[in-house]
Formats: sequence, C-alpha cells, structure tokens
Amino acid sequence: MIALLLLGCTDVSGIPIHFDGPAGAAWLPESADLPFAGAVGFVSNSRSGTIVPLDLVEGRILSDDPMASFLRASPIATGRTRQLRDVEAFASEGKVMVWSLDVTGSVLVQAPYITGVDGDKNPEEVVPTVGEATFVDADGSNDDAAMKDLSVRAGFTTSETWSIEYDGTRWWAKGSHSGTQNEVPVEGEPYTSDFGEIGFTISGSATAGDRFEVTTDAQVSEWSFDGRPMALLSDGARLYVGIDSATPLLGLIDPWTGAWLGSVALPADAHPWRMARSDSGTIYVADAKSPVVYVIDFPTAGDASTAVLSSIATAGPVLDVAWQAGEGADGAPFENLFVAPVAFNRVDVYDLTVGAWHDPNPADVAVQGIDLGSPVAGLAATVDSVVYPHPTTWGALARVPAVAVSTQDGFMFLLDGQSGCAVITERGPHGPNPTLDSTTTLDWAQLNDMGPVSNAALAIDDATDEQITVSPCGGVARGETWTVTYDSAAVSWKVEGTISGVQVNPAFSDQRYVSDNGAVSFLIQSGSAPATDGDNFEFAIDRGLVTWSFTDKNENSALDGTDRTWEAPSRPLAFDVLTGPSGGGWDDLTRKEYAILPMENTDIAARVLLDEAGKAELAWE
Repeated sequence: MIALLLLGCTDVSGIPIHFDGPAGAAWLPESADLPFAGAVGFVSNSRSGTIVPLDLVEGRILSDDPMASFLRASPIATGRTRQLRDVEAFASEGKVMVWSLDVTGSVLVQAPYITGVDGDKNPEEVVPTVGEATFVDADGSNDDAAMKDLSVRAGFTTSETWSIEYDGTRWWAKGSHSGTQNEVPVEGEPYTSDFGEIGFTISGSATAGDRFEVTTDAQVSEWSFDGRPMALLSDGARLYVGIDSATPLLGLIDPWTGAWLGSVALPADAHPWRMARSDSGTIYVADAKSPVVYVIDFPTAGDASTAVLSSIATAGPVLDVAWQAGEGADGAPFENLFVAPVAFNRVDVYDLTVGAWHDPNPADVAVQGIDLGSPVAGLAATVDSVVYPHPTTWGALARVPAVAVSTQDGFMFLLDGQSGCAVITERGPHGPNPTLDSTTTLDWAQLNDMGPVSNAALAIDDATDEQITVSPCGGVARGETWTVTYDSAAVSWKVEGTISGVQVNPAFSDQRYVSDNGAVSFLIQSGSAPATDGDNFEFAIDRGLVTWSFTDKNENSALDGTDRTWEAPSRPLAFDVLTGPSGGGWDDLTRKEYAILPMENTDIAARVLLDEAGKAELAWE
C-alpha cells in the first residue's frame, strides 16, 4: 500500500466544513468503554455522506487528539453519493463503531471510528489507505499512461473503487461512492478530487477507453439485504434494523462483526419504520403504511427465536414512536407509548399498564393526543427526568420523564411522560391579566358595546385573579383570539376562536361557560343594563408552552443577530451529561437533560437544554 497524506483539518474549496443536510443523531454516554473523557455524539448528513463526531459536554466538534485539543476530529466519510439518515454508535474496550442507513443504495454502512487506544490511552482513528493504480489499456495499443503521487485524506476518503477514464479528449474521475467528479484530471498536473477524497498525477499517453482503476480503503463496509432497510435501533450490544421486503422483518446484527444474529418476521403487509425500546427490552416498531405498532418482546435478550409478536391498533399509519416510564409529578408510576400518527398534528399516548389509549383531555369527547399545530417530524424520550419550569402545588419544581417532539414547522416541544400534555412555562396557559402581565398590552377583556348601553362584564375569579380560566393541560388551549358575541334571538353568546372556530355550545349570562374541548372557561355577568345584538368581548390566549424554534446564541430570548431559525428539523435525540465541579468545592455534580436536533435545511445541529425550559443557545454548524 502507498503511504497516505493526512490532512484532517484541510480546507478544500467548496467543502461544507461540518454539516450538509444533517439528518440523524446518536450518542454514547460517558463510560469506561469510551476512549473520551465525556459523552460524545454523532450526526449523519444526507447530502455529504459524512458522520460528524460531537463533544456533547463542551458543545463543539469533538477533539480526538489529547495532544492537540484545538484540532477538531475528522468526520467519518462514507461517500458523497450516499444519503445517510439513521445512525447508531457502539463502544467497547476503547473502540467505537458507527452504523448508518444509506437510503440511496438501500444498504447499511458500517464504519469503525476508533480502533483502539495506544499506550498513552490516546484514541486511534482509522487511517485510510490507497492501493496501487492499475492501468487498463482498453484497445491494446500499448499506451504508456502512468499514475503517481497517490494520496488520500482522513475525513474525506472512504472505501471505494475509483475509475479514471480517458474519452479521447479528457480524463474523467469517478468514485463508486463519490460519483463523477467536476474537477478534470490533466496530464502532468497534480489532481485532487472535488472534495479531497483522492489525489494523484497522471503522465504519459492514452487513447479513448483507457482507464486507471484504484481502490481506497477506510475500513467502511456495506451491508445489503433482500429488501430495504428502513430504520435502525441500538440496545448497546446489538443493532436492530427494520427491513421492508417480501417478508418484512426485524433483523438483529452484531455491531462489531456485522454477523446476522437472527430475525423476527412481521406480518406480510407490514412496512417497518421507526422504532423505540423499553428498559425491559421490548421493541416497538411503527408501521409507515398501516395503522398499527408492532410489539416485540424478547424473553431471552437478543434471542430472536424467543421473540413474541403482538400489535397495537393506532389512529393511522405511524411516523414515530417513543417509550417512556417513571414517576409523574404526583409520584405515581407510569409506562406509556407515545405514537405520532402520519398526517395528524398530534402525539397519542397508549397506557401500557392498562392496555388502553390515554386521554390527556377528558373535557374533549375524543380520546386523542394534544394538537401541536403542525405535523410531527420525530419523537425522542428523555434519558432521565426533566426539571419542569413551573412549580407543583407544593412549590417545588417537578422532575418528570418527558418526550421531546419536533414538528415540521420548525418547533420542538416537550410532552409530559405521564399525562401526554405539553410541558408548560412557569406562567402557563393564560388569558389577559394586567397584574401578572404588566409588561404587555394584555389588559382585561372589556365589553365592546355595539348598541344601546349595556354593562355586561367578564367576572374576575377571586381565588386566581383571572378573567379566563385556561386548561392546565398544555396544548389544549391554542394561541388564538376568542370573540364572544351576543345574539338576542338566541338569548345567548356565540363563542368563536380564530383557530378553534365557532363552538357548538353557546354561552349564557350568569352561567359559567366551558368551550367545547375545555380549552377556556369564563363567566359573563349580565349587569344592570342588558346586552344587545353585536355586543362582544374579545381576548387573546397565550398557550404558555415550553417551545424552542431557534438557536439563541446571545441568550436574550429574542431572535436577532446571528441567531438561526430552524427549518426542516429531523428526529430529535435526547441525551444527558454530568456537569459541575470536577473536584473540590461544595456543589454536587448535576445531571442535565439535553436534546440534539438536526436541522436538514438549516445545516446545523442544535443543542437544546431541556431542564427548566432552557435555551437552545448552541448550534454545531
């Protein structure tokens, strides 16, 4: 093999430094098996075929050289023509292996990242190599073309075969996974492929059809199946892959050797999609085209022959699933499956302890999840509990496991793991209150008297000092304006929301009113002068939800300067890290809950602090 040129931080013109269509994320927690001081993450790219390693604690691209911590690690290159999505990572005895799903080729890609540690406990990366170039004299004309100065680059070179062919006028360079190059090889001049994958110099003469063949090797392997791999899942020891084929199945793979460990057959009409796993090892598989989630129990961990298959009927085909369990704010244990049906703007909650769908809003006749206002992009269960920003009835901040939800309009929400309601801010959902909202224009809702003098009024509750009582289940009340208009013919008030529409039930004076789904409630006091046609009240509702929609780099809670709005978010990934003193001092280490949210259109990966409605103050880009 010919020696390589290592240029891990080389700036090759036109190469996006880190992200080009980030689509999937994985993480490895701090452990004795990991050859780094803290937790690391990996983000796959749909337009560059690379996987980027992240330092989750420091919030930067990972530095994998302890002797030069200012240098950033090279990405893992799998080939520019690949469209990578799901990614999973494994660590064992100082080694790190990464797998990703290539939707272009309908294959899995296996790429070793760290092959071990040296005597000084420093991680050792894969070193790409290049073989000798073979000249193919297509017409047997005894041409004397030669190739020399072959070079490859860590972070750019992958495992593939290159063909450099002469068409009678010019040379064309093409990689089996890098595609046809725009840069033109010219005889006698040093050549570098478009994105730095390979370099060489050609000399001598050639005729049409002559070519060089050369192989580069970064120890990246490709695995194909009799069908299309659709989604990946890890339990730390095994890789699970859902395969859409004539015989749909869930396959089990050894992440280190690629050995097939067995499979679980799914129904013939199944279309396996995203997956979730419980702490006990049960795997939940979404069906992308049928209204069902498949439930696979493994009485013997990792033994597909012992698997027991059942299913849960859903409201529609399923985009994503997330499993969450623990104790709620009230101390009661729960175990729920969160299901995002396709083409719905909500996430339904299935109570696994009773085997029935949970209703987060009993005031609504429909048993379904909370409307989030936009189709769901992905779900992720938090690793541990999240500190909520609003206090309990005892005045303390609750810690409850939650589920992060990204939506296609560029938002991320948190759903309470027990109730399925959206997590609310400290103020929570509310109507106008000049006492609590003195910095805004949310004054009391006054009667707009449209005819003869009337003096009806919205009552102020003595206990809460609120005119409008809003559902405490986050997401039931929408951020909208309500209009309450008197109709003398019906001797009642028509109630209409700009989003919720005209309500079936009208309001009556001196009777407490509750909107159709329980979102808002109020009491109209008739007063001494009766209401007349057209008299109305108008008030705005703030939904009061914990949300994120941009990276707040200067942490001023406003979108300005270098802040980035989010476009086309992918599936979030929840992770947690230990932060705090590393020795000495009186403060304990604190475990913080975060999420990585890849933004495929914005070309960033945001780090979102979930605890106490923290900010998305950091973006890898």
